[in-house]
Amino acid sequence: MYILATILSTFIFAFLAIQFFKPVAIEVGLVDKPCERKQHDGHIPLIGGISIFLAVLAASLLWLPNTLELRMYLIASAMMVFIGALDDKFDLRVRVRIVGQIIIASLMIYGVGGYIANLGNLFSLGDVNLGPFGIIFTYISIIVVINAYNMIDGIDGLIGSLSINTFTSVALLFLMSGQTDYLSYPLILATATLPYLMFNLGLFKRETKKIFMGDAGSMFVGLSVIWLLTMGTQGEQASFRPVTALWICAIPLMDMLAIVVRRYKNGKSPFKPDRDHLHHMLQRAGLSPKQTLASISIVAAFMSGIGLLGEYLQIAESIMLFMFLISFCLYALSIRYISRRGKAS
Repeated sequence: MYILATILSTFIFAFLAIQFFKPVAIEVGLVDKPCERKQHDGHIPLIGGISIFLAVLAASLLWLPNTLELRMYLIASAMMVFIGALDDKFDLRVRVRIVGQIIIASLMIYGVGGYIANLGNLFSLGDVNLGPFGIIFTYISIIVVINAYNMIDGIDGLIGSLSINTFTSVALLFLMSGQTDYLSYPLILATATLPYLMFNLGLFKRETKKIFMGDAGSMFVGLSVIWLLTMGTQGEQASFRPVTALWICAIPLMDMLAIVVRRYKNGKSPFKPDRDHLHHMLQRAGLSPKQTLASISIVAAFMSGIGLLGEYLQIAESIMLFMFLISFCLYALSIRYISRRGKAS
């Protein structure tokens, strides 16, 4: 009954936040305008992330225990959404965004006193303990995951579907481990994202009702993902193994790594926007936006399923890591093939 009330209230909070802030966003100019990279009709309100955060904030204050970790997460999230909203409105420089992300990472690391210190038994030689280097690794991980989810946001429904997939997978991992005290955290995040996804996909049949996530939302999602993964894999109360975390956010991570390498080879900035992401290539290869969304979502769910199965069966972490690296190689080869096919057509 508690879980049902939490889910229902979160959905209502998110729905009402969208209805309230949509006209506000249009009034203040917080909208996404069509351009060479962004091909859509009209000016779309960028309030998806703001509505999700406010729903998470309200539901957390209403239903979750008032812990230091939760307070630090909510403060860090508020800062992340604020920086993202400024970026949506004024198109901040990459350096400013990264500095903001480092400050937020510091708040999470030092405010709670926790970081990624143990990577698990990745090489069948015992646990890989990072020691003091774990703090640096955590900074890198936070920045990578935030920007991975930010970069993958390119077509209707994609960031919403991928984030719900990740949050639901984390919820299942907590459930499998018996850590039901943590179950509400990912469920609140997944439920808060659902109304956004419905509006973003135009399920209400009116173009004027469409909204976008915005950088405020995609960066907030990335921050929430790395927070959940850190909470779930570290400490005495760890619920699942670190290698499993790779599988449940595989597509955003693989897409980011592949495109950063490609931009570096072409002499471009890793953060310079372009139309060479996975979803762009699939559309150039002939898939419609809906087919592209379905294809990526199915693959993401499949990858998460492998991670969940590996965790349930307790498959050796070294094997899971090797399988992940093989999957990335296959992903990179597939991207190269799709890219060439798209150019040929």
